[in-house]
Amino acid sequence: MPGIDIQHLMRQARKLEKAMADARSSLDQITVEAESGGGLVKVKMDGRCSLLELRIDPKAVDPNDKAMLEDLVAAAVNAGAEKARTAADEHLKKSTGGIQVPGLPY
Repeated sequence: MPGIDIQHLMRQARKLEKAMADARSSLDQITVEAESGGGLVKVKMDGRCSLLELRIDPKAVDPNDKAMLEDLVAAAVNAGAEKARTAADEHLKKSTGGIQVPGLPY
C-alpha cells in the first residue's frame, strides 16, 4: 500500500508497548481510599487492587452483630477495588495518550 510506512508504525507500536509496561509497573504507586458505614470501616488500596490498609472504628465492633461488621468490611473493600480499577484505567489511558488499545481494560 503506497503511503504507509510500516517501519514507522512498528516503532510507534513498540513505544506504546513500552509506555504500557511502564504504566503497569507503576500501578502500585497509585493509592485510593474508600469507606463504608459512614466511615466506620476504611480501606486503602493500590492500583493493583491490593488491600494496603484496613481500619475499623471500635464503634463498628458489636460482638452480637458480627454479620454487620462483615458486611461493612466487604462494602469498603468492594468500593476500594472499584476506585482502584478506575484510577488504574485512567493511569493506563494517560500512558497511551488516550488511544483505545484492543484488549486493555478501558
